[in-house]
Amino acid sequence: MIESLKKKLGEEVEKLQHELSIVLPQEIRRAVEMGDLRENSEYKAALERQQLVRARLGQLRQRLS
Repeated sequence: MIESLKKKLGEEVEKLQHELSIVLPQEIRRAVEMGDLRENSEYKAALERQQLVRARLGQLRQRLS
């Protein structure tokens, strides 16, 4: 039971880490290329998602330790 939970949490950590280090930087880069960041909803959404992913990763790592 505990091992399966650890495995599930570990998989989520890996998925979120990939999103944080690969997917979100690409989305942010693409949004920056579009121009004016003050009115760029894609840029704001990517930054908000980045904050949520970082927070969730922190929670998962704390729970796993």
